[in-house]
Amino acid sequence: MSRRASAVAETRRRIIDATRELHTEQGIAATSWDDIAARAGVGVGTVYRHFPSLDDLVPACDEVSMQIVGLPDPAEVPALFDGLDTPAERIGRLVQEAFAIYERGARELRPVRREPDVHPSVAAAGAALEASLSALVDAALAPLDVPLQERALARAMIDLNTWEALRGAGLDAPSAVAAVSEMLAARTAARATSR
Repeated sequence: MSRRASAVAETRRRIIDATRELHTEQGIAATSWDDIAARAGVGVGTVYRHFPSLDDLVPACDEVSMQIVGLPDPAEVPALFDGLDTPAERIGRLVQEAFAIYERGARELRPVRREPDVHPSVAAAGAALEASLSALVDAALAPLDVPLQERALARAMIDLNTWEALRGAGLDAPSAVAAVSEMLAARTAARATSR
């Protein structure tokens, strides 16, 4: 890569990183072009040259953010549960996989959850998150014959808000996974014995 092309790529990345930081700090809609330029250390004209509109900038930011989040492909999710036969194993893997998404990318997901209507690419990122989480719940619980209402409860227990509450209460990552896994496994076991 030539020196000029490298400098252009570096400036573009600084603008994207500055924008993503601002989106997490103050929100997507509240972030101005002036804010972005100041944070990136470039002029507003430079931001516009690289990203002439929000339709250029927001998707570029979302692409980087979703790489960090690393959502599992819903089609590949069932393989994550291969060889796990007991309810406790399957539920443990479900919680572990969901909470690992948040450990990697909660910062990136918060603006997606707060402002889904600000741009179609943000809505698409939110839909991708929901598809991955739903696929995890379905793959983990379908073989256990868990009713839809119980699946909805499991989905709520692996939500970003639940993870944030547990981490905010001082639980480290393994303890948060264990707490939710044990609660869901106990509920599944109780339901199985009451049938």
